[in-house]
Amino acid sequence: MDAQTPTKRGQVRVFEALGEPCGVLLWVEETGECALRFRRDWECFAGEDAGLLAALAGQLETDLDEMGPADFVGWIDSQLSNAFRVSEPKTTLVGRIDRTLNLLYRKFVSSEVRKFNTHLPLMSIRAAAGGFGADMANRAEEWIEVNAPGRKSLSEDLFLVRIEGRSMEPDIPDGSLCLFRLYQGGSRKGGIYLIQRVGTLDEGGELTIKRYDSRKTATEAGWRHTGIEMQPDNPEFANWQLRDDERYITVAQFLSVVEDPGPAGA
Repeated sequence: MDAQTPTKRGQVRVFEALGEPCGVLLWVEETGECALRFRRDWECFAGEDAGLLAALAGQLETDLDEMGPADFVGWIDSQLSNAFRVSEPKTTLVGRIDRTLNLLYRKFVSSEVRKFNTHLPLMSIRAAAGGFGADMANRAEEWIEVNAPGRKSLSEDLFLVRIEGRSMEPDIPDGSLCLFRLYQGGSRKGGIYLIQRVGTLDEGGELTIKRYDSRKTATEAGWRHTGIEMQPDNPEFANWQLRDDERYITVAQFLSVVEDPGPAGA
């Protein structure tokens, strides 16, 4: 979990429709935090009942906003028994509630894969050598449904990576699932990037996810870099220096953490 986010105990409830899991509720009574997420593939899941179930799910989200978490949880525990059912509560550890909800949703709900519509490819960081390019979809380890608040749609330059290492903690925990966009140019200064230092054919190349910093100087031909440094957020780790005589590839830009490391304890 993010070292800056205290771990709390929460309650998780799984919604069921047509005998299958269709949504997850996560409530931290101590802080009053509550989050709800339902599946989006109702037409594939429910056929002719899709419209009714989607409307019920939307109404439940409205009821949570209007009632508040405590009253809403009490109401669903006592009232839901027909088209929607809800499981008995289980205890889970919660860091950032949105990230933990995503982890629990993926654990309990299996949805129809819609590539680059509702799902993004999970890529091995080691497969990034040379960049992913147009072949990214064919090299995916799996496809994961992504809930991206504020993002109207997904695009084919987005992908997921499971972070290995602590160099960007506390904001990017070891083992977290993160969203990246393929780099296609533009200023990198201050951003977090997946960078490959290109080696010889015998040596291969190193990959790192760190914060990009560069220094430039003016010349008659324009601007040139005098130093490029990849900086970790965790002070226990050293900077990565990129020398002028080295080749490197900026593979992708980090956008956000989608899931905290599992297991969540549910």
